Amino acid sequence: MQSFSSSVGHLAGLVSRRTLLAEGLVEAAVQFRDGHIAKTAASDANPTRGMLDCGDLLVLPGIVDLHGDAFERAVMPRPGVAFPYDTALADVDGQLLANGITTEFHGVTYSWEGGLRGHAYALRMLETLEAMRPHLGAEHLMHLRFELHHADGVADALAWMAAGRVHFLSFNDHLPMMRDKLGDARKLAQYADRAECDVDTFRTRLDAAAVNVHKLDEVLGTLARAAQQHGIRMASHDEPDVATRNTFHAHGCTVTEFPLTEAVARAARGHGGHIVFGAPNVVRGGSHNGAPNAAAMVAAGLGTVLASDYYYPALLAAPFKLAERGVAPLARAWDLVAANPAEAAGLTDRGRFATGLRADAIVVDDRRPGLPRVVAAVVGGRLRHATGHLPLIA
Repeated sequence: MQSFSSSVGHLAGLVSRRTLLAEGLVEAAVQFRDGHIAKTAASDANPTRGMLDCGDLLVLPGIVDLHGDAFERAVMPRPGVAFPYDTALADVDGQLLANGITTEFHGVTYSWEGGLRGHAYALRMLETLEAMRPHLGAEHLMHLRFELHHADGVADALAWMAAGRVHFLSFNDHLPMMRDKLGDARKLAQYADRAECDVDTFRTRLDAAAVNVHKLDEVLGTLARAAQQHGIRMASHDEPDVATRNTFHAHGCTVTEFPLTEAVARAARGHGGHIVFGAPNVVRGGSHNGAPNAAAMVAAGLGTVLASDYYYPALLAAPFKLAERGVAPLARAWDLVAANPAEAAGLTDRGRFATGLRADAIVVDDRRPGLPRVVAAVVGGRLRHATGHLPLIA
């Protein structure tokens, strides 16, 4: 046997005494071929040359992050201080792999606000993603978060969807909430800084967008029809009440992101769709803004997907927290970050270990309670991240 390093390319597979298969955590070998899973075999498996022997470490399907916007801090770590997108994405790619995220949906907000959430930044993200994909370890996809009052941006969104640049679409309407914050000088200054303008200019932009209130139904209908035409799954975001949930459901939004009440989550479950909550909510023990407790929603069967939201490390930690607290066994908790988000996004080729699916896997050291650590990350059968030394079967 020999030890692996990050220079190892395609692997023949992984073998461990704790591999998460459909029947639970079992001793098994997962064999790879041409970037896909060729076979999964339980304890009678015979490891072959080129497989990593993971011993007692956990071997889990790679994490699928349906909504992550922490990349914004890599692009603009301080208000008004912007870095090139290729530099930022290279840094983010390392963060993703170190936290077990093998598929990332970057939540790119396209808004009337401008600045970091305006046209120039959105276009720069799209173009950099296309240029950088061959050089990144994780798979980076585009989750377009469209602000409904941004009527002037509809043509751009339609063009991006038609060109295959959008992989998930969510509808947002933060204008009413922002209007409620206009009396908060500190918050208003934060909005203006992100929009790269002064406070008076931001107020002007908000007032101009508010005029589009009579266009919201038209904007929603136009974009929803286009998304369905192109096979793009859709979500609605921060729904305050059941009536709003029913409206978005009627337009084909099968995913509910961060419902603001339990009643909304129950309505979404009744529709048969997926319900997304934040992994930071689980790790911190509650929401930072008064939204439902994510762990309680999972326990009630009303939370089916966890997303990194604003903090990538939370997505690895959250399933272990749920297991430690007795909310769900690790196998079911892991579905919240792998199989379920893949299903919600319409990605039928990943999220679990089964023959023919993508060979996306992570090796996790969970010996320190509460602090799981990714030892290795495999994307499409290739070792993309390594922090330790595991025997490579020769």
